[in-house]
Amino acid sequence: MATAPDTTAYSQLTDKQRAFVDALCLEPNISGQRAAVIAGYGKAGAAQEAYRLLRNAYVRKALGEQLQGTAPTAEEIATRWDRVSRATLDDFYTKVKIAYCDKVQKPLQEVIDAILAEMEFEETFANRAKLDGDDLESHRSRQKHRELKVLRLQIELERNANAYREADGPTKYRTELQLDLVKAQKAGVLDLARAIKPTQYGIAVELRDPDAALDKLARMAGAYEKDNEQSAAKVALHAQVTVVPAVGGIPVATSEKEVADV
Repeated sequence: MATAPDTTAYSQLTDKQRAFVDALCLEPNISGQRAAVIAGYGKAGAAQEAYRLLRNAYVRKALGEQLQGTAPTAEEIATRWDRVSRATLDDFYTKVKIAYCDKVQKPLQEVIDAILAEMEFEETFANRAKLDGDDLESHRSRQKHRELKVLRLQIELERNANAYREADGPTKYRTELQLDLVKAQKAGVLDLARAIKPTQYGIAVELRDPDAALDKLARMAGAYEKDNEQSAAKVALHAQVTVVPAVGGIPVATSEKEVADV
């Protein structure tokens, strides 16, 4: 039994034209110029060839044949819009507890006392650990540094009895929101972010417009059909009609919309 001849537009193309169509279909973001080069057209004239090919009726029809069934269905589009309308920033951020300390003014005598206490502790440790050799030399060097620091502070305190130092106060905790792309990825919502970019205040996440998505869903569901009917009725109701003198005994009417009978 004879096989029916292939009459598709794709079958009518030349080898280079088919290669051009294949290149465009295999890589969604490819340029026409790049597709022309892949198809075997010269680099120098690839842009002009792509321009010409994309205006060829057979090439355009062949592209439609090859891409048939790859476009999203209405149901898939509605699902996408539904996801956009429900997305929130909670999907992208995680609450974390952050430790911080407020700066406080510490009287200089308290600073001196703290260093002296540290020196006493380190000396006790060195004696009990029986440090010797390089370890002992290192200990003595650190202690000497602390001793000189205390001397400087004592001199400053003698000259200014109200001297103080900025120091960390008691540890406190606050809750902050931190960008959590792993959480967003696990939730399958990364694609719902229009942009994720650094700002002077940290990383900002811009979601796609949920109101626009809801509007599109409403239109697909026919929520505006009643309003459209009412609007059409109002237009007809407010149509201005002017009766002009009869012509040949037949009255003539003019309006914003032609009126058959007067």
